Amino acid sequence: MLTVVTVYASYLDFGSMNTVVALLIASVKASLVALFFMHLRHDKFNAVIFLGGLLFLAIFMIWTLFDIG
Repeated sequence: MLTVVTVYASYLDFGSMNTVVALLIASVKASLVALFFMHLRHDKFNAVIFLGGLLFLAIFMIWTLFDIG
């Protein structure tokens, strides 16, 4: 179902928000994979480590997008 959302969103024009929408859809899909397939929903310690890594990745991506924009 989320693949259909991704493909459908690629045909829509969100203007300057195209990158933001694409990253939000990808984030939802990645969080479902991490929670259910990587079993981080039940393993709190590794989930905190994983989320810390994602936080730093988000900071670097936002910093880069501000620099490019």
